[in-house]
Amino acid sequence: MFPRALRLTLIGLAALFILVELIGWLVLRTPADPPRTLVLRNELPGCKPEVMLKFDRIQARRFTLASESRKPGTVRIFCLGGWGTLAMNQNDGDTWWGQLQAKLAAQGLQTEVASRGSERTPLADNLSTSMALIESLRPDILIVNAGFDDAIAQPFDYRYNAASVAAKFAPKPPSMRDRIASISQIARLKRLMNARKEAGIAQNSIGRTGAFQQSLAGTQEAVRRLPLVDGLSRPPGQDPIEEYRDALKAAKALADRIGATLILTGEPVLQTTSPGITEEQSFVAYVSASMNADRPARTSPAWIEREVRRFADAGESFGLAENITWIDLNNRIPHDSDHFVTDVMLTDKGAAVIAEALLPAVAPAVRAKSGAGGN
Repeated sequence: MFPRALRLTLIGLAALFILVELIGWLVLRTPADPPRTLVLRNELPGCKPEVMLKFDRIQARRFTLASESRKPGTVRIFCLGGWGTLAMNQNDGDTWWGQLQAKLAAQGLQTEVASRGSERTPLADNLSTSMALIESLRPDILIVNAGFDDAIAQPFDYRYNAASVAAKFAPKPPSMRDRIASISQIARLKRLMNARKEAGIAQNSIGRTGAFQQSLAGTQEAVRRLPLVDGLSRPPGQDPIEEYRDALKAAKALADRIGATLILTGEPVLQTTSPGITEEQSFVAYVSASMNADRPARTSPAWIEREVRRFADAGESFGLAENITWIDLNNRIPHDSDHFVTDVMLTDKGAAVIAEALLPAVAPAVRAKSGAGGN
């Protein structure tokens, strides 16, 4: 038997735990995934000098979507893409998805928007990481803006493995931490403190005035010093386009599962062989020789242009075969420094062009979902 004092201590601790949990659930209500806030101060051409970012653990930005509970009478949109969708150089309202939401609102269409973008991440990996969040939010419309990273993020020695790619889309059980956070406000409070600590570290590293701009300039200079590679071939079995097609199929399966309208787009890219393009100083794209022995090389604009076109053709073919809306955004935007910061990072003006190009396809989808009452 425990001594009386020890029993009373254990009972007291248990009572205190229960009391804190009750207060947490009734009063504090900390979210399961507390947001991180980061303020960037830069002078990037075509962008605001101060940018406030609010994102979760997997870099999702929820913009007008405050929680998983849907506002009555709204249509929910989730945008998934690369660095142009991540848009670390833009406030929410200046991104292509933020400006799209504003254009929809101007037509009287009420939407909630969330997005997730990743740097140098093929669509299969990006979708795999995002699936749990997308399923929990159950958007009415899913916009996928991809292709560039699928072309340049895979190494020279890439090998396609259908089983390995399929495994990325297998349902993953929630982690023990997520399970505990689903029932414990104390666990959520700990996450909140960790989130603030992580945000503070990031703020001190890239939140300093000009730090993000200096980081981009350093990357551009490093890429310019890399050896130039052109004519890199992707023979059968070594072509990441097969993985890209698998990812498109997985995106369709996900959209079907949650009852969402899927819209596919080809990612706009600055690199092109068109006359008058002299923005090489903005290029940050490179291809690694191997995942295990990173010997990167700079790829020519001609190679980038061919590869982006090849992946866009694959996306368009998939869209036609599956009766899915396909929009090649790369043909809708001027390829110059007024519209791009780097290869795929957009200026506010560039994002406005993308939003305008998407509006004719997204607005009818929002109206259809509004009439159906959403998911």
